[in-house]
Amino acid sequence: MDGGLTLVGNSAVPAQGRDAVAPTSLEDAFNGYRLFLGRHPASVEEITAATGCTLGEFLGHYLMRGEFLNGVVANLTGTAVLPHVALAPAPDEGLRRWALERLPLSAAARECLVTSRSWRFWLLTILRDEAFRAGLPAAVAEWLANSGLQGRLAALELAPTRRLIGEASHRGAGTIIGWCANASDLSERVVLELYLGERFIGAVRCERFVPGLGERIGSGGEHGFAFDIPAAHADLVARGAMLRIRDAQSKAPFGSDLYLKANLAASLDELSQILTAIRSMKEMLASIEQQLPHTLRHISPPLSAYGSLKAQGLLACHRPLDEQASAAEAGLTVNVILLETALEPMALCRLLTSLDSQTHERWTLTVLAEAEALGDETRALIRPLTAEGRAVVAPPAALPRLLASHPIISAATAHLVVGRPGSLRPDALAAFLAALEPESREPASVAYSDHDVLLAAHGGRPARLLPVFKPGFDPVMLLAYDYAGPMVLVRPEALLKACALADGRPPSSLHDLMLRVGDCVPADAIRHIPSVLYSLEQPVDLRSPDGLPRLLVGEPKAVEAWAGRRGMVAEVRRGLVVSEEEDGQTLVAPCEIELRPASHPAVSVIVPTRNSPVLLRNCLDALLRTRQAYPGPLQILVIDHQNEDPDSVALIAAMQAQRGVDVMPYKGPFNWAMMNNLAAEQASGEVLVFLNDDTLATDPGWLTRAVATLGLPDVGVVGARLLYGDGSIQHAGVVTSFEQGAVHEGIGMPGHEGGYLGRVQVLRSAAAVTGACLITPRAVFQAVGGFDASWPVNWNDITYCMAVRKAGWRAVYDPKTCLYHHESKTRGYLLGQSGQDVYESDLRRLRVEWEGQLRDPLYNSVFSRKGIPFWKIAL
Repeated sequence: MDGGLTLVGNSAVPAQGRDAVAPTSLEDAFNGYRLFLGRHPASVEEITAATGCTLGEFLGHYLMRGEFLNGVVANLTGTAVLPHVALAPAPDEGLRRWALERLPLSAAARECLVTSRSWRFWLLTILRDEAFRAGLPAAVAEWLANSGLQGRLAALELAPTRRLIGEASHRGAGTIIGWCANASDLSERVVLELYLGERFIGAVRCERFVPGLGERIGSGGEHGFAFDIPAAHADLVARGAMLRIRDAQSKAPFGSDLYLKANLAASLDELSQILTAIRSMKEMLASIEQQLPHTLRHISPPLSAYGSLKAQGLLACHRPLDEQASAAEAGLTVNVILLETALEPMALCRLLTSLDSQTHERWTLTVLAEAEALGDETRALIRPLTAEGRAVVAPPAALPRLLASHPIISAATAHLVVGRPGSLRPDALAAFLAALEPESREPASVAYSDHDVLLAAHGGRPARLLPVFKPGFDPVMLLAYDYAGPMVLVRPEALLKACALADGRPPSSLHDLMLRVGDCVPADAIRHIPSVLYSLEQPVDLRSPDGLPRLLVGEPKAVEAWAGRRGMVAEVRRGLVVSEEEDGQTLVAPCEIELRPASHPAVSVIVPTRNSPVLLRNCLDALLRTRQAYPGPLQILVIDHQNEDPDSVALIAAMQAQRGVDVMPYKGPFNWAMMNNLAAEQASGEVLVFLNDDTLATDPGWLTRAVATLGLPDVGVVGARLLYGDGSIQHAGVVTSFEQGAVHEGIGMPGHEGGYLGRVQVLRSAAAVTGACLITPRAVFQAVGGFDASWPVNWNDITYCMAVRKAGWRAVYDPKTCLYHHESKTRGYLLGQSGQDVYESDLRRLRVEWEGQLRDPLYNSVFSRKGIPFWKIAL
């Protein structure tokens, strides 16, 4: 998670926090004025008064000013605009990092600041936070109490989400007028961006007074705007163009598009033609509607359309099991095991109701809980099944004995372990059983399926149905969170082995169970069912951080136990990853694992370069800092590919003579695979790092982290999260497919963005990683024969990763290993028709040579294999 916040269990601490007693600095002074007073310091005296003091004195400097109480607080409790918006529409990333690191805030307050970009929400959150008030000196706290501030703020509503309201219209003469307000924070003055077609033409702040608006929306009415289209864009207006308006903060569209055209009266004939075309289009749409099921097979709707697609039954993941497969499992019994986390009465009632509706009727129930700990509602739900002899209530510690000897439980064919109850699809039990005993594959020991989550309506927003489409079994991703659950079908022998791993103790959670199962069951015996077999319901309460819905959650204690079983030393924290979806935010709370290996192998970093002195200097300077930080031996080996530029020649010579950088000359046409193979033969390290000269590592500890990740079981390749120069994502792993070959995941997203299910910020396996930063053991490199030199320019990194996977190792993407990558500034791209011809030729060859490995086992079949991964659904 970006922003410096690290969650350990249920408490929060600054990830890189300075000592609270450290004297305040100039940075503190400037940020304090921005946050608490909404302005910059007005004089040198104001700056010096806020520097070199304790944190308590620093906070008192702002909070005890009349300017703060009579200006900022007065505006917070009213509808007037905060002075802060004159500086910026919203708090920026630097201020957020500073506040999270420097201010004495509770975990709840920190989590709120991570999810909001509203000045009003920030100030209310901080000032109402008990930990913040507790960190104030007694004199400041007493002054604030006597001022009545606490009572004035307590009654205010806190809403972290943005909800824009307003309207826009074209007044003629090239002027756009309207109004826009954030209904969740009417003190904000929204900034809008305007585009003609795809051309940006300007921005406007919504701060004009609109008569009567204040009475309509309950504010002062200063939300209006008027924007004159610059004359430089008259060519577009003359031809006719669509005006699009976006929120400058969220980039979300605002209002409807407006069609602008100069001399509109002269274009009425054209308008008539447009109306005729619209009538024809309506007739065409009516025809398409009749053929909709067939047409949709050729369309890839966005992920946000999942709810409507489910309601119409258009997705393969909702189609019921065929009757023949259901009949094959008719004589088998499923025992449903409820963990202690699965006993909430309302959710349990939905589960039991769906069990009664199953096409597979042979099931029993085991409740793992102390009998006296069950609530009255839970007892009432279970009592009828207990009377029928179909339910057993027992302490969790009794599970191994029950599996071995209880007449009902030991007779079960498999156990559906439930960590959180939901509603099963009518054929869910039959589908789970069919996955364990498929006709065309080897029997499995464990089966898990996709599911969806219904988020309750909140804050005026409708309920949302979110799908959780899961990858094939990935033991690395499982270290982050329990993506397989919260319902998993397990054979009795696998469940007994899982208990035996912890001296007979049953799993504490489904995350703990899956980590144990991954240790004692072969990976190919853990089967993913690409079908939505159950649904969960989750309330949403924006008044509390605990009420924010988390789709997936990791258990640090379960991961620590996993590491302990393997003799690893690891520090595990629970983080928080925010993903911006098309219809709102989603959250996941993954575990972040820091491995502490006992030794650090020798590493060789190989950097090819040709006539790029500026890029190479930046790259090598960063590597020299990395060499100081890495605990083991580190060789830097530069491949001198016929450098002729005088600056490049001088730089390479100086680095070799003065900084201990090794150099290998290479002559001949550009062949990335061949030159790196030759350099690997000369390299001295046990670990090989292949690094482009257009990369830049800002964190000297990146290599230590990457080599530690390489020490995870069965890992043969590690790749990094790579960012463009503007901070957006260039690479977050690679998705492979027969249709496109290979596509970078996360490309173009903001660097802090989580992506689908937080994947971009989660340690996990990948089909491949880019060769711009590729870390691999020498033993693995030699075992697969290095890079394939018959791919001189493209695809050599992808084919290497596929060869590594074919040999039984994993390629892993580590988001904490992060570098900047000024992609292809050394070599450039093939563009135009010639570039397309080369791509299609390479793809045809790739399909022939790697057909068996191109299908990405970690990419759910529900997603489209055209375009950006995880964005659209295949029909």
